[in-house]
Amino acid sequence: MTNFVLVAGTWLGAWAWDEVAAELRGAGHGVHALTLSGLAEKQDTQPAGQQTHVRDIVDEVGRLGLRDVVLVGHSYAGIPVGQVAERIGDRLRRVVFVDANAPVDGESFLSGWPSDHVRQAIADHDGYWP
Repeated sequence: MTNFVLVAGTWLGAWAWDEVAAELRGAGHGVHALTLSGLAEKQDTQPAGQQTHVRDIVDEVGRLGLRDVVLVGHSYAGIPVGQVAERIGDRLRRVVFVDANAPVDGESFLSGWPSDHVRQAIADHDGYWP
């Protein structure tokens, strides 16, 4: 059995994986969909950033004692999922990026984005993307 940890992008929560999770469970796999701190239904819980999101995922893998983990990151979640892959060591089986940003050592999430509009929106909101 493989344990899938499914992490959706910024404006989505664990619920975004409901159909995928059902298919994987039907095939006999363990499925753990995760909403990152400060996003979706956890929007009002706490201000959160990228390193909080990395901790969310690492903590979930540890809390559940998961092994043979396939980390799946969608959109923004590719960044923290990629960082988590380095931190969970031999528990990791594979990383899957679904229409996702992939982390690049020494680069920011926005490094690959040519959008001045996005950068300005972040600057106008004290470092947060509204």
